[in-house]
Amino acid sequence: KITLLAATLSLTVAAATARADVNLVDNDQKVTVDCARDKAVNIAGNKANVTLTGTCEMINISGNEATVKGSALHVQVSGNDNTIALDAADHIMVSGNKNTITYKKAAKAKKTAVMNSGTDNKVSLKK
Repeated sequence: KITLLAATLSLTVAAATARADVNLVDNDQKVTVDCARDKAVNIAGNKANVTLTGTCEMINISGNEATVKGSALHVQVSGNDNTIALDAADHIMVSGNKNTITYKKAAKAKKTAVMNSGTDNKVSLKK
């Protein structure tokens, strides 16, 4: 009985601490994501409004006209016409078009690395 109880407690603790990803595929979603629990955010829907608390590992935005605020180690934007205000980010990669991205500082790296291969994007350090 003790072994069974220990195994049950172990599974319960593992399930409670498991991390998940947030996937937004519908349009016009407004969500707040706790990055301590959900490390990756994928935004495929259009006109999403996302607020991040804490620092996420990854944000991937393939939808259009999203508004995102918060911090992430890695940010990838392939969608168009998105507005992203980052408190901190280590890597920003933009292949979409007409996106506006601001960041205040690096999260863990010494400097934020930016790769912008899209057209008419504005990626800037905000002081």
